Amino acid sequence: MAKETTPSFVLTLEMETNPSIISRIESDLEVSRVIYNSCLGELVKREKQMKRTKKYKKIRRCLRAVSKKLSYYETQENKEKMTFYQAEKNQLISELFDIQKQFHLSEYSMHEYLKPIRKHFGDTLNADIAQKIATRAWNTVKKKLKGEAKNVKFLKRREMVSFEGKKNSTGWFYRTKQIIFGESKIDVKIKENDGYIQEALSAIESNLEFEYKTKKGERKNVSHKVKYVRVLKRVIRGNVRYYAQLTVQGFPPVKRKKDGSFKHQLGTGRVGGDLGTSSIAVVGENEVLLTNLAENVMNQSRRIRLIQRKMDHSKRAMNPNYFNENGTIKKGKKTWIFSKRYMKLKSELKELHRKQADSRKQSHNILSNKLLTLGDEHYWEEMNIKGLQKRSKNTEMSEKTGKFKRKKRFGKSIGHRAPAMFLSILERKVKTNGGTFKKVNTQTFKASQYDHKENNYKKKELKERWHIFDDGTKIQRDLYSAFLLQNSNKVGTKANKRLCEKTFEAFKTLHDKEIEQIEKQETFVLNSGIRLKSKKAIVAT
Repeated sequence: MAKETTPSFVLTLEMETNPSIISRIESDLEVSRVIYNSCLGELVKREKQMKRTKKYKKIRRCLRAVSKKLSYYETQENKEKMTFYQAEKNQLISELFDIQKQFHLSEYSMHEYLKPIRKHFGDTLNADIAQKIATRAWNTVKKKLKGEAKNVKFLKRREMVSFEGKKNSTGWFYRTKQIIFGESKIDVKIKENDGYIQEALSAIESNLEFEYKTKKGERKNVSHKVKYVRVLKRVIRGNVRYYAQLTVQGFPPVKRKKDGSFKHQLGTGRVGGDLGTSSIAVVGENEVLLTNLAENVMNQSRRIRLIQRKMDHSKRAMNPNYFNENGTIKKGKKTWIFSKRYMKLKSELKELHRKQADSRKQSHNILSNKLLTLGDEHYWEEMNIKGLQKRSKNTEMSEKTGKFKRKKRFGKSIGHRAPAMFLSILERKVKTNGGTFKKVNTQTFKASQYDHKENNYKKKELKERWHIFDDGTKIQRDLYSAFLLQNSNKVGTKANKRLCEKTFEAFKTLHDKEIEQIEKQETFVLNSGIRLKSKKAIVAT
């Protein structure tokens, strides 16, 4: 039976370090890297041995055939056949797990495997930390076994940047504004005016009780406490800094204003949201919003692209024999030579990526705080982000140019805007503040195809950005999808037609006001279909 989890949040505190402490952290990081690579290598070796067996190959063939049959009968809606083949599939998966056990492909087998490695280093690394590193290696290989990853990556020297324990009593642990390991005590930096950290630490020190709801629906009372400590190494503006991340049992403190009132209060009412790869449409009972996601990250993307180009030129100049005449890299093992200029550009690129990530997260937090005020009952589409990142399989030719269409899809946009990250931040904030968050299945709901007036579905092309009713009324497509999601039935399978008809006029007024404001301010919203009069339009922030 899976262990019951309690709500948690992470509190990041910078540590007051000295040469002795830095030396110990770096030593533990290096030992952790060796253990990780050793466990990873052993797991890959066992996986190869397992895949060479006839039994494994036979089960994989049967599993592919059964999965194909199951998907066929799902389209035919033949429940009897679906039940039969689903049972067959479950049996084959069970046999697959049995083979994995025979070849010791498991998390706990790695815990046994690492004991002599840890002993080789004089047991300097805490046992719980070593086991967590082995678990990290197992989770990496597990993704490969599931087909979620093609290869595993071994860490080079100095690439391991964190390690963590299992409990707050051994190894590196927290006690009264200090991180302790062995006989050493490290103070953490706390700003006097940082009310959030002060409140969080106060809850930990006083063992403040809180109530939460279990998955079974039971109400439980437990105290705030530190579950375990993660030691993290970061490079910021060229300087190495060390942090302690406390994983705290409980809910994070709610940010307050100077007068003590809540900074971001949860509104009341239904909210529907349509999340795209670059933009977002939200409909509340008193406000609608159409804007871009994480617009500030684009300020860094151009600089990143220019530095990557300079790095490529430097790499080619230093290693001319490793490239073909057409510019592609030659096959075979190589020993690359990098100039000092290249290494300087590499550190600049790393810093820009860090700034871009921080800017993206800050933008997502600001937008999610704004959406909290719109309502407490949220309905959002569940996007398949992984599917949108993949290249298209079909080879198509453009009718206009006669050339082959690019197979690239939305990988770059998703990498810049991180829509899934935004949705997870919003979900956490809504639930923490006592609201409800429902993810609607895109395939069953079909928000972009439904017409509530005609009560039918009509498929639209991606380039069609407006929904036009029979009476000529035009509604922006993403906002209309968000409106339908707002008026979802309780199960979240389709829009409630009666509720749509009741609230449409109020939505239409708010919709027209939002479109008028976008046109007036000349704010360019990506993929919205809104044409601006001026060519010098400002980008939405």
